[in-house]
Amino acid sequence: MIKGKKVVLRPINKQDFPILHQWINNPAVVSFWYGKDKLRSKKWVKDHFDVIIKGRTNSSCWMVEVKGQPIGFIYNNVNKDDDKKFIGRVELDILIGEDNQWGKGYGTDALKAMIKYAFEIQRAQRVYLTPHIKNIRAIHVYQKVGFKKEGVLRHFEKFEGQWIDCLMMSIIKKEYEKTKDKKDQL
Repeated sequence: MIKGKKVVLRPINKQDFPILHQWINNPAVVSFWYGKDKLRSKKWVKDHFDVIIKGRTNSSCWMVEVKGQPIGFIYNNVNKDDDKKFIGRVELDILIGEDNQWGKGYGTDALKAMIKYAFEIQRAQRVYLTPHIKNIRAIHVYQKVGFKKEGVLRHFEKFEGQWIDCLMMSIIKKEYEKTKDKKDQL
């Protein structure tokens, strides 16, 4: 379990599959995730997340909870080399599935908690993400928690039948340590 100021992050489990299915198929929620043209079946959700739960991937997935209620999830993907050794990079992705919880700071808090986990527990040197270039709301949150824009990944993903650009955004350990030190002084 990972605790933020407003949220608690806990590993997903099979009981979460129905709510994950609901979020992943809500057009308002997935407008920058899977796309409105790719509805996901219950079987897809089970197959996709079961692999993560069973530890057969470098990813972990954590439910974002507020007062015991799930409102979203966050991926943490540890990058490894060919020898399965950690190479210091962690990729994050977040989805707040309960659209009535948007704008309340829960995504910001979840990201801060996961960034801390990546640097302090996983010993990452770099944490990054690749939002759709038009996902202004997410980009704003990412910048707020310390991510910096590095560049454009042209035609990075196929989304709703079109190749789209994404941003490469990251925060490195040195930057995290500076912001952490400032917060500790307050």
